[in-house]
Amino acid sequence: ANFAYSVSHDLRAPLRPMHGFSNALLEDFGDSLDETGRDYARRIVAGATRLDELIKDLLSYSRLTREEIPLQPVSLDRIVEDVLTALRASISEKEAEVEVRRPLGSVQGHPAVLVQAPSNLLDNALKFVGPGIRPRVAVRSEAADGRLRLWVEDNGIGIAPEHQQRIFEVFQRLHSHAEYAGTGIGLAIVRKSIERLGGKVGLESTAGSGSRFWIELKEA
Repeated sequence: ANFAYSVSHDLRAPLRPMHGFSNALLEDFGDSLDETGRDYARRIVAGATRLDELIKDLLSYSRLTREEIPLQPVSLDRIVEDVLTALRASISEKEAEVEVRRPLGSVQGHPAVLVQAPSNLLDNALKFVGPGIRPRVAVRSEAADGRLRLWVEDNGIGIAPEHQQRIFEVFQRLHSHAEYAGTGIGLAIVRKSIERLGGKVGLESTAGSGSRFWIELKEA
């Protein structure tokens, strides 16, 4: 708890003035700077933003490893609807096609913990597509032996078999930040959140042919 507080408070505190003053420099004195100067200021803003996102993801991961999580029935339809609402701007910007095959059913989980998995999976499905390709995503579920598996299927760049286990570990990026933005913690949060709820995660994918991620929990 002390470590998490130190990260959130002490490490994020210097980022606010870095971000704020760099933005102010661009807005108030941008005309006085040449293009190189403006580029430097923009890089400071981008760096501060990336570090803030990284710290927030580390905090999320840290909380998942230590907090007690009481289980309760959770509607996957409601969870996915909330995620799609939060991603509405990104879906619109990318002109993505998202199909949800309802009803998805309900599982034993915890809303605040469970929502992190489909949120990260859908965000990745919108992000990791080839140049000029319109994202197509399908969300569906299947029940078997008292468990419910939620699938998130995309038409993205795919993942080679040799990388499919390590991408669920912290800081395991397969691409540079210049190619695809992200902190390298998103899929680690997916796995940790589902494991803390007593579930499993996995994927089926081949490089260049899209990915089919799944999370599996006890059916409610």
